[in-house]
Amino acid sequence: MNIKEIGVVKSKFTEPTNPTEMKKHESTIIIKEEFIDGLFKIEDSEFIDVMFCFNKSQGYDLKTITFTGELKGVFASRSPRRPTSIGITTVNLLGRKACELKVKGLDAIDGTPVLDIKPCDNSVFQANNEGITESNLKSSPRRQIFSHILAGETDKLLLKAGQLHGHFCPGLAMGVMAATYAMQKIKTQSDGMENLLAIVETNNCVSDGIQFVTACSFGNNSLIFKDVGKTAFTLTKRDGKGIRISTHTEAREYIRKAKNKFSGYYQKIIKQQERSDEEIAKLKKAGINAAFNILKLDFDKIFKVEEVDIQIPDYAPSHESIICDKCSESIMSSRIIEKDGKNLCIPCAGHKYYELDGYGIRCYFL
Repeated sequence: MNIKEIGVVKSKFTEPTNPTEMKKHESTIIIKEEFIDGLFKIEDSEFIDVMFCFNKSQGYDLKTITFTGELKGVFASRSPRRPTSIGITTVNLLGRKACELKVKGLDAIDGTPVLDIKPCDNSVFQANNEGITESNLKSSPRRQIFSHILAGETDKLLLKAGQLHGHFCPGLAMGVMAATYAMQKIKTQSDGMENLLAIVETNNCVSDGIQFVTACSFGNNSLIFKDVGKTAFTLTKRDGKGIRISTHTEAREYIRKAKNKFSGYYQKIIKQQERSDEEIAKLKKAGINAAFNILKLDFDKIFKVEEVDIQIPDYAPSHESIICDKCSESIMSSRIIEKDGKNLCIPCAGHKYYELDGYGIRCYFL
């Protein structure tokens, strides 16, 4: 094979790091003098494909753990450890000056040999939303969300979390911040199969930010509610080694200024229950400003982080469904009450049950 080095990458990154973070920065490709004529009219292309050599990678595995924590075949991943150490990335061409190309979106470190450059089909690249297609969203539905997590793009995550929570508020922002930090440290995606567990210690707005970012929810049995009333949560893999994030005692005073008018409206509407449409609209507007202001604050002044070893439950059991002999509704077998020779659901049996509401977990009697 006749492979030539046509140039070299100049970048602020000198060692391999988070590729999503690298793509946020500009870098320069310097083309060798003997190939400079090959750049004629390259400025006509808004996007170009850059082929380069992973010159610092050694060895490879045919199955590899990707940066997102997924197990994939090497040819189904963008791992730099490959049988043939060649990488390719589509970048935004910002400009050319003689033999130098200024680009954005390149995930190659300083000194990387460049092997080839080709124009990219702009329409395809833009339509795919930087590689996010319907096909790969079906195979990995949180691909784009995890990309935001890796890049620390809490503003984009907060926008999406608002779709779950219904509005923006300081608590939701704090949940997004804490969960993003924990996910970056754990470096494992939740696949909804209980490979990752989140333990929240209160049922407030913070918890929704945590659920959205971590994808740990009640529905996929990976969210555990520890009803102790603390603004804290733990993220752990199944080995029980996790990270617990809680708020500093001084955090309330630190974020007070970022909340601006939100606290006053909250006191009036939520605490005093003066819920006119006009006041609620003011609260929501103040919540937007407060939430996005909090994202700009110093993480370490709001949260404290500790590594923990915890005992986690086994995988959730699967229960068969049984028809209640009285109301004929289908219920989990684990919730059946045997009474007078009949299989009854809890309401039909008049048995006690537990309910999670705004006050926590409470026991009720029918």
